[in-house]
Amino acid sequence: MNRTYEEKLPEGYSETLVVDANDKKLALRLQIAAGITAAALVNAFFFLYALPRLAEIAAGFSIMKCICFVLGYPFYIVLHELTHGLVYKLLTKKKLTFGFKPPSAYCGVPDVYTYRFTSLLSLFAPLTVFSVLFVLLFFLIGEPFSRAMILLLFSLHLSGCVGDLYGIGLFLFRFKSPTALRRDYGPRQVYCTKDGS
Repeated sequence: MNRTYEEKLPEGYSETLVVDANDKKLALRLQIAAGITAAALVNAFFFLYALPRLAEIAAGFSIMKCICFVLGYPFYIVLHELTHGLVYKLLTKKKLTFGFKPPSAYCGVPDVYTYRFTSLLSLFAPLTVFSVLFVLLFFLIGEPFSRAMILLLFSLHLSGCVGDLYGIGLFLFRFKSPTALRRDYGPRQVYCTKDGS
């Protein structure tokens, strides 16, 4: 299939599932999953990396590094959403929508229905790009306090990808057909399938 999107829902398709971040039950489940993921990763980071190097990490502490970390996380969130958007823009050339609806930021391409492959690429992009980036930074930066901050950012990054992982899971386990479509409004996604598929 060469097409990456459809302007309108093709004949023979119907809306199969609506995932809405404004749905309080879903939002709560995703927040619990993100919280558990963050807690597990931060604990693993602390016990496996920070605790054995506590003196070295403490020696490298500086207020400026802490400020960089505090400012770096919101900057990362913006870059995360821009990465979704870059994939959408390259594959559809359509107008994007960005926003922040506490507790989540979002990017969507609300004017078209994207095929499964396009949607998966957009969902995987920030997870892949920033996981690789944080791992590279960890190995390139030798100073223990900075490394600890990178590991903390990496933990927050992975927990922040819970919504993306939920979307990936839907495509991998429920909407397996390459003809599946998704309309991404940002905080709300509509999954559509061909009748009978």
